[in-house]
Amino acid sequence: MYKWGVYFKINNRELKVGDSWAQEMLSLPIMQYHLCNSLQKNKMAENYTKELNQKNVREKLNSEKIKMWLPPYTTENNEKGDIPKDLIDRFSKDLKLPQDEITDILELLRVHAIQKLQERNKFQESGLATIKVKISGQKSKEDKVPGLTSVEISLDSKGQDFRKTISDRIGIPQDQLKIICQGKVVGNETTLKEQNVKNSSQVLVLCLSVSESEAAKQQGEITKFMTTKKAAELLSTKAGKDEDDDFEIQIADQSGRPLQLPTEEKKALTLAMTLHEKGRVALKKKEIAQALLLLLEADKEFSKCRADILNAVDNYAVLCLDIVWCYLCLKNVEDLPDAEKRLNMSEDCFIRSYGSNFERLNAVKGGSGTELALFMRLHLLQGIVAFHQHRLQDARRLLSKAEFELQHLVVDSEKLTQVMTMGFNEREARLGLRASAGHIEQAVQHIMQRKEEKKGISKKIKEERRKKRIQKSLGLTANKDKVNVDSYEMLTNMGFGGGAAAEALRQTNNDVSQALEVLEKHPEFLSLPDPEHKDITITDEMLAQVYSLGFDPEMAREALKLHAGSIQKAIDELIRSGGIIATSSRSSSEGSSDSSSADSSPEAGPSNINKNEEKKRKKEEKEVLQDFMSDLPEDEEDYLDLTLTEEEQFLKEYKSLVDSLGDR
Repeated sequence: MYKWGVYFKINNRELKVGDSWAQEMLSLPIMQYHLCNSLQKNKMAENYTKELNQKNVREKLNSEKIKMWLPPYTTENNEKGDIPKDLIDRFSKDLKLPQDEITDILELLRVHAIQKLQERNKFQESGLATIKVKISGQKSKEDKVPGLTSVEISLDSKGQDFRKTISDRIGIPQDQLKIICQGKVVGNETTLKEQNVKNSSQVLVLCLSVSESEAAKQQGEITKFMTTKKAAELLSTKAGKDEDDDFEIQIADQSGRPLQLPTEEKKALTLAMTLHEKGRVALKKKEIAQALLLLLEADKEFSKCRADILNAVDNYAVLCLDIVWCYLCLKNVEDLPDAEKRLNMSEDCFIRSYGSNFERLNAVKGGSGTELALFMRLHLLQGIVAFHQHRLQDARRLLSKAEFELQHLVVDSEKLTQVMTMGFNEREARLGLRASAGHIEQAVQHIMQRKEEKKGISKKIKEERRKKRIQKSLGLTANKDKVNVDSYEMLTNMGFGGGAAAEALRQTNNDVSQALEVLEKHPEFLSLPDPEHKDITITDEMLAQVYSLGFDPEMAREALKLHAGSIQKAIDELIRSGGIIATSSRSSSEGSSDSSSADSSPEAGPSNINKNEEKKRKKEEKEVLQDFMSDLPEDEEDYLDLTLTEEEQFLKEYKSLVDSLGDR
């Protein structure tokens, strides 16, 4: 997985109820929940059986090329016609279903076929497409908002017109609706046709709030989403710039090695990863609709990156998992084919990134225990999708696989506590125990090793950032290349001033040998100012050590400024120059800047105003980005630290459903 940026640690805590009075107080709600859950399970099993029977009848009709919308099954007025009794008897015998149920299903499929035919004819004649709309989110207390409806509209209409039509149909303000079709947020300014919306498409409409009392909260969530997106875009613009020292964007591969990417691709990848992280934060807060919108925006930005970049790591695979998890939490897995497509993409990407048996991951990280959590969630979601697609055998196999993986991921609470008492936090202890299959000593070794690896990576990144900051101040060589920092520091370590070293390397295109010859021929270079612009305070003690040797105090100050506070270099400079330091170009520029600041001429005013505005803008941007990143996880392995509580609940629910249906 690519890593980036500045993180702030978030530690999740699992709270346990052990007191008898607490158990007693909780007993009634738990009983009600189990009763409700049991009724819900029975209802789901009943609906599943109906859907499966309809699917089997539909497939048999297709295999025998029986068209229910034609005579004798349908009259000229599209009314119910005659269904031969021998057909009903044969279907009943072959499918092992009662004749009455076969008759009801055939009529249901006939009506559906007629409806589809009418919609298609209407689209061909008038251009009006029929779009199925599923409403997801909170319903009003009066329950007037339909769960599923249909809308007729031209595909040449813009997204904002579609939004208005849905708003009018369900009675919810436009700005409280977000429309999703085939895994993409429907935009306002382009046509439905351009956004791949087709006749008979089904869209998901996220409706977070429908009552007046919740309108303010809804508007706040919309504003929050837009603010988050703008802040992410602001951060990404800094990804390709070198002048910002406050927010250095660092993207690394799975081993922590920084990647060199083209500017535009780095911006797109930064924006995508940032939106993904914010989406995951919203997921942890159970803000599912908000999370889904952010994750789909991240998906849009990832699509701008080269396929070989996305295929090499698991970022995009994890994003697809998170999007499908949102579908599940919104109870929309069965309605969007996008879920199956994304899960297949995740599986392919995981295999490319980790190897079919984790061999690549073992080579990079020396283990695969923590990443097993991703595969467990993948197989769980695949099993749930298979269930809703009536592929019971596949669902049973995938859910069993997820159950097996979950058993290997569950961490013993006593061992977790034991590792934490050694000074590690809960996340470190949990991931360490998973990586070591529950062995405490190995877990501690794993945690310590990971800490050392991260420390080494951090040290390397800091060093690269330091060199990059210096390089910005050194300028370009005659060949328009950047001055080599290692060569520059080699010369300064020999005792040459920074200004002299930089100028010599610029003139000789980074050739150190030639640079030494230039410095020998041009002693005047030795008085050039240090290009690093270090803010060094010249103390009285520094001055005393220099002018106590007989040098003029003002010349001593100039020499110390020239050599960034280095006393020995200042003394050498004064000896070399005979105790007289010419005003440096930096001092001159600073002096002219000061004098121009004091100048009250009209020409000076706008320049100062622009500088003040620029300073104010940078300060505001810094505050926005600091606020934006304040809730992002500090550790790059945070995405692997799944508590698995929700996964276990979904697994139990769907395993129970599959078992209740037997071998159908």
